[in-house]
Amino acid sequence: MPAMKVSFGGKNRRGGGSSSIKAVYGKNYRRFQRAMGATAKEMATRIKQQGDADMQKAGKFGSRWTAAFKSVARLQGGVKYLIQTTHAIPYYTVFQYGATIRGKPLLWIPLSFAQDAQKVMARNFPGGLFRVDRKGGKAPLLLSRKTGEPKYFGKTKVRIPKKFHLVEICRKVARQAKTIYKGKYRDAKP
Repeated sequence: MPAMKVSFGGKNRRGGGSSSIKAVYGKNYRRFQRAMGATAKEMATRIKQQGDADMQKAGKFGSRWTAAFKSVARLQGGVKYLIQTTHAIPYYTVFQYGATIRGKPLLWIPLSFAQDAQKVMARNFPGGLFRVDRKGGKAPLLLSRKTGEPKYFGKTKVRIPKKFHLVEICRKVARQAKTIYKGKYRDAKP
């Protein structure tokens, strides 16, 4: 399961860890801790909401895709937080980066008007299929053995364009961490 990670916190300006941060914040250290936790949760929430909206905007990517997208904030010790963003559908990267899918030797793609062929692989089509090669360099067709109607056309490769922007969303939210933290620190009780 591919993951994107945003990590922040843990060092002050002099490069020290959480013990020197305690010295810097003094009596406001608890407020600092609460603000850091609230910042991490807010960032995870923003990534999830913006990622879901991006996938829905990309086309036919419904609840299966948005439910598989997770963004979780975790304390990694002291005051260091990790926002881990994952997608449970392993081939989401095809839509994140774009890809070329090649046939072996052909990919059989259902024709738009062949409703019974949608979401059915050509080898599993009920009743069987037969191939018709067409003249003039046109794509070959697979026709139903029962009805003789065309169901699929063959291509050597298909280019899937980039549709998701999840990595860009993570980077955008990471750049907002400082602003989010300032607001959460201001709102945190002393």
